[in-house]
Amino acid sequence: RISIRGSGRSGGVLVLLNGRPLNANQYGSQDLNAIPVDSIQSVSVFKPPVPVWLGPGGSDGAINIVTRSGETMKDKEKTSSTAKVGGGSYGFAEGSLSHQMPLSGGNALMSATTTHRDGSRLNSDRTDDGLAMNWNRKASDGSSYEVGGRYYRAEFGSPGPTDNLTPDARQDYQKVSVDTKYKRIIGETGTLAATLYGDSISLEDQSQSGSTSTLEDRKVGFKADTTWSEEAGAWDLRVGALSEWDEFDHTVAGGHHRFRNGVNGQYDRRFGDFTPTIGLRGDHTDDFGFTPGLLAGIGWGVSKECLVKVKGGYTVNVPTFEQLYQTTHGSIDQSRGNPDLNEERVRSYDLGVEYTFAKDRLLQMTVFRADTADLITARRGADLIYQPTNLDSAVRQGVEITGKYVWATGLGSETSLTLQESENKDTGKELPYTPAIKVKETLSYALAGLKTRFEGIIRYEGSRYSQMENLPAQKLDDYAVVGAKVTQPFLLAGMATDGYLKVDNLFNTAYESHFGYPADGIVVAAGIQMKF
Repeated sequence: RISIRGSGRSGGVLVLLNGRPLNANQYGSQDLNAIPVDSIQSVSVFKPPVPVWLGPGGSDGAINIVTRSGETMKDKEKTSSTAKVGGGSYGFAEGSLSHQMPLSGGNALMSATTTHRDGSRLNSDRTDDGLAMNWNRKASDGSSYEVGGRYYRAEFGSPGPTDNLTPDARQDYQKVSVDTKYKRIIGETGTLAATLYGDSISLEDQSQSGSTSTLEDRKVGFKADTTWSEEAGAWDLRVGALSEWDEFDHTVAGGHHRFRNGVNGQYDRRFGDFTPTIGLRGDHTDDFGFTPGLLAGIGWGVSKECLVKVKGGYTVNVPTFEQLYQTTHGSIDQSRGNPDLNEERVRSYDLGVEYTFAKDRLLQMTVFRADTADLITARRGADLIYQPTNLDSAVRQGVEITGKYVWATGLGSETSLTLQESENKDTGKELPYTPAIKVKETLSYALAGLKTRFEGIIRYEGSRYSQMENLPAQKLDDYAVVGAKVTQPFLLAGMATDGYLKVDNLFNTAYESHFGYPADGIVVAAGIQMKF
């Protein structure tokens, strides 16, 4: 479950890879598994309301994952490789290999990964395999070209919740993606980035009864973004466009397609210590028609250390094919789509203050609110099958506090605290999977001599309900979980090597993140990663 600022919904989070949308047709939970961890260069998180140039939707935030392209190689004539192998509890095993080298006047990066876990429950085993490649080249005029491809396969059991077990249900998910990107400078201060991309998803879903259904999803898209800046830095203008064709076919739900086109623009203007911004976007799909988007805000640099931001936005979430017809991340024994869903209309606002005391010492506090018409949530029927449905009106509001502090000794602390309340305006009940409190504390320390790195994580999540009726049987208890990781660098046969030991749920806490799916308990993993 992808959650930003305490939201309990994955469908409202926009997931992007190198700026292009991953989950316009599906939730994106499978797509994140498809990205090799070793290939990730950075992850940017955008809190709602998000900038319009990121894409349509994103009412609960956005995540942009940027992968390594090979451009950072210091010596263009040399090659480098990384290998990782590890294992752990519940039959866990992992291995990965990546190789970076010069190729055809550019740089190529290739990687392969595999992981397997037996799981603690019957039929909870899972095997993930992935291949990825990227080639880029920079021309003498400053323009650059990039081509990438990824293959991902996951074969796994669908055990079902404890009150509706499916010990024989299985799923086989495959995805192939291709991306091409072109970047160049326009004039003195302008830039252009254009991406052509395609995805092919195939799912074979074997139900508990033995029947097999298939899902095929094919998507082709084009996204272009231009940025213009005034030479003295007084203003910035971003203009972009997006076009996608998506075709879906399922054994039970049948064939469907969606053609989406959209344009956006955002203007930032600096007046001394004040920077107002205004962004507009408009999208059209052949099944839901025209949907607008808006972002307006202002930033005020009160002092060198203090920054105040106020934002307000409006966005429309068009139901995904996964919500309308059939999901890719749950057995057909447990979930169905709802073709009668309406689009969500979301108004969101926040007021934030950030104070930087010194390098690596800062504090942020943000007050937020979101009002949603026709919010999409899940209802579980008497047959124990989940199906999405619309709530007429819902609200979620609260405060988020984050802080970072690094002592002179090297001990570092990062804290995140979210306090919130939510309400289904029709019934007065809480929204599903929306706890009143969420806390995460991360402590890190490195030994100066041995360079041993220690990291500890404490997570606490308050009680919450799994369904909109808020019945006692639907309530999930609060829980606190502790994790720890130790990393030791050393030389192995002259190669730089990191040995790691990671323990999740150190004190074997019994809890459920999703109703009917108890956590595995203590999970241990250890291994080494070599660079040569």
